[in-house]
Amino acid sequence: MDRKYRVFIYHHTHWDREWWATMQDFRIRLVELIDELLDTMDNDPEFRCFLLDGQTIVLKDYLEIRPENQERLLRYIHENRIQCGPWYILPDEFLVSGEAHVRNLMLGARMAEKLGYTNLDVGYIPDTFGHISQMPQILQGFGIDNAMVWRGLGGASPDFKQEFLWEAPDGTQVFTYWFPDGYYMVDFLHFDNLNKTYDETYGRVRKSLERWAPRATTHCLLMPYGGDHRLIDARLPRLLKQVGEDLKEIAELHWGTTKDFIEAVRSQNPSLEVIHGELRHFGADLPHVLPGVLSARLYLKRHNFIGQLALERFAEPFSALAWLSGRKYESTMLWTAWELLVQNHPHDSICGCSIDEVHREMLPRFAQSKQIADILTEKSIQHINNQIDTSDLEDGALAIVIHNSLSWTRDDTAFVWTDRKLMVHPRTYMLEDSEGNEVPFQVKEVSGMKPMTDKHFYTEISFSATDLPGFGYKTYSLRKREAVCDPKQVFFNALLPSAKMKGSEAVTDLQIGSNILENTLLRVEINQHNGTLRITDKQSGLIYEGLGAFESGGDAGDTYNYAAPLVDRVLRTTETPVRVHVSAAEVGYARGTLQVDIDWSLPKKLSGDRLSREAVYTDYRITNYVTLAAGSARVDVRTAWNNQAEDHRLRVLFPLDEKFKVSHAEGHFDVVEREASVNDHGDGWPETYVQQKPQQGFVSVNGCDKGMTVANKGLTEYDMLDDKQSTLAITLLRAVGWLSREDTLIRVGGAGPETPVPDAQSLGFNEAEYAIFVHQGDWLDSNISPRVHEYLTASYGSITGKHEGVLAKKDGWLDIEGNHTLMLSACKKAEKSDALILRFWNTAKKATSAKVRMKIKPDQVRYVKLNEQSMDTKDLNMDADGAFTVHAKGAEIITLEISFPSVKTK
Repeated sequence: MDRKYRVFIYHHTHWDREWWATMQDFRIRLVELIDELLDTMDNDPEFRCFLLDGQTIVLKDYLEIRPENQERLLRYIHENRIQCGPWYILPDEFLVSGEAHVRNLMLGARMAEKLGYTNLDVGYIPDTFGHISQMPQILQGFGIDNAMVWRGLGGASPDFKQEFLWEAPDGTQVFTYWFPDGYYMVDFLHFDNLNKTYDETYGRVRKSLERWAPRATTHCLLMPYGGDHRLIDARLPRLLKQVGEDLKEIAELHWGTTKDFIEAVRSQNPSLEVIHGELRHFGADLPHVLPGVLSARLYLKRHNFIGQLALERFAEPFSALAWLSGRKYESTMLWTAWELLVQNHPHDSICGCSIDEVHREMLPRFAQSKQIADILTEKSIQHINNQIDTSDLEDGALAIVIHNSLSWTRDDTAFVWTDRKLMVHPRTYMLEDSEGNEVPFQVKEVSGMKPMTDKHFYTEISFSATDLPGFGYKTYSLRKREAVCDPKQVFFNALLPSAKMKGSEAVTDLQIGSNILENTLLRVEINQHNGTLRITDKQSGLIYEGLGAFESGGDAGDTYNYAAPLVDRVLRTTETPVRVHVSAAEVGYARGTLQVDIDWSLPKKLSGDRLSREAVYTDYRITNYVTLAAGSARVDVRTAWNNQAEDHRLRVLFPLDEKFKVSHAEGHFDVVEREASVNDHGDGWPETYVQQKPQQGFVSVNGCDKGMTVANKGLTEYDMLDDKQSTLAITLLRAVGWLSREDTLIRVGGAGPETPVPDAQSLGFNEAEYAIFVHQGDWLDSNISPRVHEYLTASYGSITGKHEGVLAKKDGWLDIEGNHTLMLSACKKAEKSDALILRFWNTAKKATSAKVRMKIKPDQVRYVKLNEQSMDTKDLNMDADGAFTVHAKGAEIITLEISFPSVKTK
């Protein structure tokens, strides 16, 4: 070592709340750890400090068992001898939404505020499986100007330094430390063991420092001491003195905090490299990224999508709009729902890489969170509905109110459930808009539970709702017809020549025929031989063939990594015998659905040596429900199947038939561009390169003429195949039976214990939902992002009666003008004031602006941070009518606090 270094040792535990054991199992270990920690600190003032990981939920879990120790625990936190936070839980970054990350940090801050202490302001994320591009901007939004990371970057060469500046797409930077050997280090473990040599004790510490010194940008080094579920080492005060004496010629040891180290490095103002965006790299000397977690137990990802949507797009915005109309804002209930949901976001939880019992225990949390969200949504909607003036409604009629929780005016195929006893049917009932125009509708019988009612059997009414205002609603009336329609009449438009009243009248632009759905924008044809789709874009004339084929290949990996067996058998529905049956699942003026049953045969499981798929086959039926709505430019697909095959990966394929170089996938306040080509597959690396990529709402590709976007509801993994058809692949299922295995061909070493997890085979009923958009140009030129979110976020149908009110039959709380690229991600009441919070992010990489006009004229509009604290900026200027213009840099996240003079907290 060329100089003497100041070495900061931080003692810590990394606490996976649930993983290879249940939460309660690990909680008992946590209680034992903190009990010993408090006793040691009581008795040994030289036991300097300890990091309880980067999360605050450990305090909750401990104090629920040991409430009598709260004062002792908080005393040591105040004295900076115990550190925790800023997160509520340490999340997986790719599998949850951007807003979930914001709420996670807010929950961490709420815990600190509740207990009366200050969280450690270090962006501590040492074990997540790669890092999202916008994490620097998210951290800075909470006043955290640094990060500590490990997976997803690095290299053998000392030219890769352990300190650098990490830059988000908008230019926001944080000082970042990379752990050269990871956070799990126990170099002091074998001291006092007489059977261990000098090289295994003092020499082990010396060698670590010698490895790290060439990577340091200053004379400061950081040495972690701790790891997963590690207890404290009460010997550490003595050991540091012993080791310090031995290493005094090369190092000065300092027992401190991670913040102490960061401040020491910064004080020397080193020259730091800037590293941009997403940190998800593979290489010859890089730590495992474990990308198979993107598709392990995909049913969890689907539940999470549903839960996030229920809160972000329904419960929060409708609660906020109801609050603006005089209802109490149920902040505590909303936070309870968020807390239940975020408790499922630790990486070992949402990643699906824990024991089966852990993931079974996640399902009630998902369910309870959504129950709260659904009830708050319905109560808020009812409050708004009760203020709509429906006094001119005919006696016996119903007012159907369709609400839009998106920030722009939209059309949608709306639906609402009515009591089946009313026997609503187009033959006997009429639906009219507020101008008295008849609106065609269709019905089907449904059953299920709705919030705040004991009814179970309903009639679903569906119709094309047009011009729904942003954050607004539109009212329709449903009443009995004066004269019942002719019983011979059918209520759909047929493609084939039909008799009068038998489908010949073009009531809407939607037509249904033999294996065909068609409107003015698209023609969708089902291939009778293999079940794939042929979509014709009627505006451009471009044809997209062979969409939606299924592929099954063997998987000899585990929950952490997909691994093809040595001799694989990859089957596709376009290349192997299948039997296809097409039938009409739903027909009407608003939407049509064709049911496509594909009967297939797949290998039952892997062979005993796991080197190939066995020759025993099982019948495998996949059913697609292909839907086209009137006036719609997208094709919706719901795929359902009973999985009876083990050890395989099931994907759905979308060939573009034009070469594309990159994909664009929605991420977290960002649309991420990724290369389609593979430069190095990683032969001989500790973990081979994996082409599968993460996504949130959509992935889009385009060639010279054609463009295609596939939106999804909780399908978090996609791939770009290197084939002649330029195929986009979306993973629907990855069935594996092991938490981790040592014998996979694509990873050196295990990623966890070698434990059977039969539930991860996902046997039984499975379903997936996705939508296909065809377009010219790329996703941005085609304005795809709003169209995707119209698919992801359905309008909300509701019913009210006859009453007077102060609200018109059609109105909206928000109008955004201009050719902008802003996407609204949050609408909620402010935490600390009687103000509305709106959060936007710029989907483009170039600056944009938009004029915002509210239904209620604001008193004040100002920018705030993600944590809703004030910024050193001026208030936004308002026009005479209260409209204001929002400006955003490329990829910037903008949070507004909007105050209204007449709104008071209830």
